[in-house]
Amino acid sequence: MREKCPRAAEEMKKQTLSSLMCLLAAAIWGFAFVAQKAATELPPFTIITLRSFIGALFLIPVTMLFDRLRGDDRRLFSKKGLDVTRAEWIGGIACGVALSAATMFQQFGIVGTDAGKTAFITALYVVIVPIYGLFLGRRSPLHVWISILIAVVGFYFLCIGDAFTVAPSDLLVLVCALLFAFHIMVIDRFVDRCDGVRMSCIQFFTVGVIALVLALIFDRGVTAAAVFRNTLPILFLGIGSSGIAYTLQILGQKGAHPAVASVLFSMESVFGVLGGVLVLRERMQIREIVGCGIVFVAVILSQLPITEWIKNKKENNCSQNT
Repeated sequence: MREKCPRAAEEMKKQTLSSLMCLLAAAIWGFAFVAQKAATELPPFTIITLRSFIGALFLIPVTMLFDRLRGDDRRLFSKKGLDVTRAEWIGGIACGVALSAATMFQQFGIVGTDAGKTAFITALYVVIVPIYGLFLGRRSPLHVWISILIAVVGFYFLCIGDAFTVAPSDLLVLVCALLFAFHIMVIDRFVDRCDGVRMSCIQFFTVGVIALVLALIFDRGVTAAAVFRNTLPILFLGIGSSGIAYTLQILGQKGAHPAVASVLFSMESVFGVLGGVLVLRERMQIREIVGCGIVFVAVILSQLPITEWIKNKKENNCSQNT
């Protein structure tokens, strides 16, 4: 029993750190809604292009710093060229394709619906992730499923007004939710075999290239003056939301079950509302406050080690009987 305690404590420490990284990523994404609203002068593909390349360039020195801090022999730029493994290339490109598709479906969908409904439908990836997991043999504990259902109720109070109707644009946002869930599962597939920062860097170069091609085709009339006027929100989106938050997502998922991670990431909606209140001076309605509280309860429930408590109780009962 004494030998298991240090291992259990180390595992609990790892899970706590992973949860904090996922929650911090959600907070940055939530406040990024404010930056997105501030940069609406620029067309969507241009915004995605700029933020993605800024995020990728930001992660190059971060990768070099992490290489030195680890103290191993890996260096991003070595005499043999880029020190990037095959798994990191494949994982980064796969994540980039999934992320760019999800972002673009969301952008097209939000044009024909309101922001609250978009946030609610997008947040449904919290349900889709464990369903994907069932097909991949990643079962979620019962209390996680319960927390997911509680979170969906909270999102309804937080994002939806008196009426809820389904429009064609809502279906585009639903595809976006499916793709964001797929993005989480792709990360889970590769993260244990990759350096998370390297994979994130490749991810954003991939998103940037895809968005640049589409921007050159569809975005017209973009001027340097317009880009300069939106420098601050673009930098926040590039460094904060893309470079830092999505890297925290990859690093955080190393020690978290994907279903639990999706509940933490879904706090993005709550932080988005709080960002509107603190930065844009928006007022929260009673139903929004109730929704935030319900989602917070769901997050707390998802983090409780109920499965371990039950397991330890059974082991204690067995030891007492013997």
